[in-house]
Amino acid sequence: MVQSLRVIRVGIAVLLLAPGMVFAGDLQIVKGDAKVIDGRTVEINEQQILLKEMDAPDLDQICFTKKKYYKFRCGVVAAEKLAKLIAHNTLSCEGTKTDDKGRLLATCWVGEPPQRIDINEQAVLGGWAVYDPAQSKRYKRVQGVARTLRQGLWRAKFVMPWEWRKGNHEPPKENVPHNQ
Repeated sequence: MVQSLRVIRVGIAVLLLAPGMVFAGDLQIVKGDAKVIDGRTVEINEQQILLKEMDAPDLDQICFTKKKYYKFRCGVVAAEKLAKLIAHNTLSCEGTKTDDKGRLLATCWVGEPPQRIDINEQAVLGGWAVYDPAQSKRYKRVQGVARTLRQGLWRAKFVMPWEWRKGNHEPPKENVPHNQ
């Protein structure tokens, strides 16, 4: 009897935290309709989620077309492409850590197993995100496919998002692979 009361109390505490948010040990699972903040950040139930093991241009990042060197706001395009990927779908995100801004670092999916689709991977495959070598090489091969097919950013000249954030806003002469 005492043990079942503890289970009920824990269950109620989890329900009170936030709708669509569940904790399983260190694993945090967030489910719901997502709002896109930028090409690598979504928000579900007021919880910001940073898509892990990948990176995307910030909203203010500028890229250049290869042929005529026209500027375009590739960060805005990356956010729009992410919004299309998750449109009209419930997003499920799982992560164990948060960053210094309190965002959950997570992998997100649409659909249910066995047909669920890894949104982080799809963003890289579409070419509007890149794998983040500082986190892992999980999406390195997928990026290679996007690059070979000249998808998204790979049709343009751009600096890697982490370089842009450091202040490197000079248009590259060539897109040289980063530490692959």
